[in-house]
Parts: sequence; structure tokens; C-alpha cells
Amino acid sequence: MRNFQPIPVDKDESAETKFKSNVRVKQRYINELYDYATNYIDIEDKSSLQANFYDTFITAFLDKYKNEFPPISVDKMLEHMEVNIKHIDTLCQNIEAIDIKLDKELNAKTPDYNIYTETEEQNKLYITLKRLCKDINSLKGFGIRLTGAGLVQGTQQALMYDWTKQEMMPNARKVLGKDQRG
Repeated sequence: MRNFQPIPVDKDESAETKFKSNVRVKQRYINELYDYATNYIDIEDKSSLQANFYDTFITAFLDKYKNEFPPISVDKMLEHMEVNIKHIDTLCQNIEAIDIKLDKELNAKTPDYNIYTETEEQNKLYITLKRLCKDINSLKGFGIRLTGAGLVQGTQQALMYDWTKQEMMPNARKVLGKDQRG
């Protein structure tokens, strides 16, 4: 008996694009916070700005400047040093709102966004459709073009036409049994 090995049949590209966009936005916020906060305190590790940095900033600020002021409130110290604490707070909230952990270089491990088969039957169907698509697409080399609509309809939507690649491909929804039509 063979062990079932899932096959990737599709990719959730919109989720992957959203993830990558969120990583870029979080990196931008962290860089902006770093650039602003280093005007007042020393920061050795940018990745430390991800976790509750607001409190860390206040503590580091007090440690650095407490001896330069008479006994006044932290708010007065921040005001005197012209620290826009609301800006820091907003950036911290924006960073924390993006629930993606970045490493020391501010990169994130990209999750697997592939969509996989769930049964051996789906594997067999996908492999057969993939082979059929390869044969259909190879006809272009002989000057024969088959219309996508006829093939899609003739296979009960098991095949679909990819307009960007201009070739036939297996319909992942049909392979996975998620297509209610047909």
C-alpha cells in the first residue's frame, strides 16, 4: 500500500500577496519608528520595536534623561524635549496590529499558501488532467489551437483556460470536489 502524498494543485495568491504586503507595511512602520525614536534613545535591535515598544521607550527615555531635569512629570519631560509621544504610540499600535513576527533582519517566514489534494482519488484525477493539459497545450507547436470554451464544457469544467498563460490547466476546485456545478 502506498502512502498518500498530497499534491499542490493551486495557490492562494491573494492571501500570499496580502501577507507580503503586511510584512512590507510592518517593516516600514518599524523603520519609521526606529528613525524617530533614535533621536531620543539608543536602540540596538530594530526587531525589538515589535513588542510593546511604547513602554520600553518611556523607560529608556527616563533612564537617559532623568538626571537632566528637576523632579517633573514624564509628560513635562517629553514636552520639553519635543517628543511627539502620540506619533510613537500610533506607530507602536500600527506595528502591533500586524500579527506577523519578524526576525532580526525584519524578514518573515512566508507560510505555505499552496492548496493540496486531500485523497488519492484527487491525486489521480489531477495527474490525469495535468497530462491531458500538457498534450492539449503541445498542439500549439503544430499550429493547432483548441478553443478553451469547448474543452471546459466538454470536461464538465474539470479543465479551465488560463488567460494569462494562454493554455489549459486543471480546475483545482473541480479536482478538490469544491465545484458544485457539473
